[in-house]
Amino acid sequence: MLNGDISYTPAIDIYRCAFDAISNPVTILDSEKKILWCNKAMVELIGQSLPGVIGLSICRLLDPAGMHVENCIFNREKGTEPTPFSWADRWFSITGEPLPDDSGNVAGYVHIMNDITERKKTEDELKKQHDQLLQADKMISLGILASGMAHEINNPNNTIMLNASVLQKAWNSIIPILNESSREKGDMVVGGLKYEKMKEKMPQLFSGILESSKKIQRIVNDLKYFSGKDLISLKKQVDIESVVKSAISLTGNMIQKSTRHFKAVYEKDLPNVMGNFQNLEQVIINLVQNACQALEHPGNGIFITVTYDRMGREIVLTVKDEGLGIPDKDLKYIAEPFFTTRRSSGGTGLGLYMSSKIISDHGGTIRFFSTPGKGTTVEIRLPALAAGVLY
Repeated sequence: MLNGDISYTPAIDIYRCAFDAISNPVTILDSEKKILWCNKAMVELIGQSLPGVIGLSICRLLDPAGMHVENCIFNREKGTEPTPFSWADRWFSITGEPLPDDSGNVAGYVHIMNDITERKKTEDELKKQHDQLLQADKMISLGILASGMAHEINNPNNTIMLNASVLQKAWNSIIPILNESSREKGDMVVGGLKYEKMKEKMPQLFSGILESSKKIQRIVNDLKYFSGKDLISLKKQVDIESVVKSAISLTGNMIQKSTRHFKAVYEKDLPNVMGNFQNLEQVIINLVQNACQALEHPGNGIFITVTYDRMGREIVLTVKDEGLGIPDKDLKYIAEPFFTTRRSSGGTGLGLYMSSKIISDHGGTIRFFSTPGKGTTVEIRLPALAAGVLY
């Protein structure tokens, strides 16, 4: 029976030897969860001598944050669900057995920590595989959905682009007639606006329609690529400098509106890469657009560099902005499909995912480095072709 003290008797040595032979940590506690005795496995787990732990609270000893005794996992008693507990890179399942005194009241506890590290690793691995299967199934479903959406969106969008171009040409051809009629009749009203105002406004309206339609087209192309219906053809040598310059030209208006400090630097005599010009161009467009949207004011800059890593035989392309940066909690998700922090402003969450997929399909890598409040750097590495190689 437990009376709050373990004094020496010849039988104690027998019990100690028996308990020390148990591979799992075993602890005898008093009613306040203070250590009265523990076996060799527990002493080794704690990393202190046996005399040094006698009288210490087991709850506070194994919880550096100072766990409240009432919430302590060592309060688990017989008949309760074993509690998984992590300590020193190992996992344990804790079970407890109450110890009665001479009157039958609980005077202490025996707690056993069963090592379940290998079982926990197996469970975690199985859960990871299960999550991966669910994610793969989700991606297949999304791919099927994306393929259908791309087809359904593409047809009416092509009609919008074609009709907008025809209407723009028709408007330009009728302007001389309207000008002459305006001179003869004075102020005319067209579509609820004075003719002079409408003549000034119409080019902007047509430009807005065509730009929006082109954006829809880019999203559709991303959806088609996401669904695997528009895979790249890696058949041609590509001059990466030409790719970057073309992307900069296509995003020129956005760059001018976003920053007064833009610079692109290219190392001389860069080797080519094997790939698809349009797909690589789309990657650079996505990165430049993201960089522009990240800037708080035009005083922040955007800088592009293209160099050749001779040791690794790789083209290294970086896009750096001095914008808002990306929080650590979001950084690991930014290349996942449909993840975006700009949903309210029209972000689809496909741009960086598609960029990552395109670079991967080119045999390259893409990495993101960001400091909130200071900006983001994207580094792309692509395998370079040896000089003189023909395909």
